[in-house]
Amino acid sequence: MDKKQRFMKATQWLRPVTRWSTRFSLNSPKWVPGAVRHAPLRLTSLILRGYHLALR
Repeated sequence: MDKKQRFMKATQWLRPVTRWSTRFSLNSPKWVPGAVRHAPLRLTSLILRGYHLALR
């Protein structure tokens, strides 16, 4: 449980970015290409995956 708490505390700064990227993705018009629409979510996911690997 200690690793999970440490991960949550260390990535707390990323929560507003994740919320914003989700809102951007869901509220963007459908004519916007998927690569552009989902880019912020993919970037956030990449950051979280990299940080999780670094904790190991």
